[in-house]
Order: sequence, then C-alpha cells, then structure tokens
Amino acid sequence: MTPKMDEDSRMRTTLPRARTDELLIEEFPDETLVYDLQRDRAHCLNRAASLVWRACDGRMEVKEMAGRLASEAGLPADAALVWMALTRLEKARLLAERVDAPEPRAGYSRRELIRALGLTGGLALLLPAVESIVAPLAASAQSCISLAACLAKVTPCGNMPICGVAGKCCKSAGGGTCGSKNC
Repeated sequence: MTPKMDEDSRMRTTLPRARTDELLIEEFPDETLVYDLQRDRAHCLNRAASLVWRACDGRMEVKEMAGRLASEAGLPADAALVWMALTRLEKARLLAERVDAPEPRAGYSRRELIRALGLTGGLALLLPAVESIVAPLAASAQSCISLAACLAKVTPCGNMPICGVAGKCCKSAGGGTCGSKNC
C-alpha cells in the first residue's frame, strides 16, 4: 500500500501481521502469554497489546485497531496507542514483518502518550505493554538453588549448589528437611 500525505492515511501505511510460526500461545482474559520457540523467550502481553496482536491479520488497518482498543479496552481511539503496541510487538519479534510507524507520534514514550492523550489513573495502566524474559536453557535451569528454596525444601534435596554462596550445597539437614552444607 502506498502511503498518502494526509494525516489520516499516514496511520494506514501498513497492514501488520502477527507471527504465528514456532510460538506457543496461551490466552487468558486479561493477558496473553507467548513462548517463542526460536529464541527461547517468553512474552506477556497485557490486554491492550494482546488485542492489537490478535488484530494483526494482514487485513486490519491501524485506524480499525484503534477503534477495537476503544470498544474492547476502554482506551481512546487513537492510532498512537496502536503504534506503541506495534513497536513493542515488533521489538519482541512477534510480528511477521517490520512495521513503519509514522512520525512524530510513533516515538512517544509511555509518559508522553499519557500526557498527550490526557489519560489519568486507571486508563494509564491499560496502555499496551509487552514484557519479555529469556527462558533458561534446560542445562542451566537446575544449575543452582536459592538458599530460601533450599531451606523451604523437604528431602530429597538434590545436592545442588546454592546460588551465590561459594562452596555451599543444598543437602539433607536431618529431620526430613534441607539445609546449607559444604559441597
């Protein structure tokens, strides 16, 4: 689609598509959890980001997505909110291709959008958010145990090193409990 010069059509320069390959997706009422099998990353999309991501079908325009955010999440029908979500989804590599957000609103930070749209209190908490973490590899997932987890554990303790405590392992402390012992 070739972009036109007027403000309204600049918001419709792309028809974003959500990535679907090699993802495990679990949807909940207020969030969506996405595990990226290619990159071993887990992403939590809040309700607004999830609504935008599910709308990325390659046919829906940004302006329509803004209307959906307004009707389903109670946010203002402003394309800047959709562009914020698309930028974060792209950064998490959850879109099939790159999106070209229009300037200047595409660069708005969360704080700038709150101010520009006059959002207050609860509405500001509804802004699109994508939180990502790197999932540990299987080999490192059980490489150590925290001291708190060790002390709370009942046998078998596993004889695992205690994270951040040199020379100490989680071992049976007697009486069916675990404790910090020399390795």
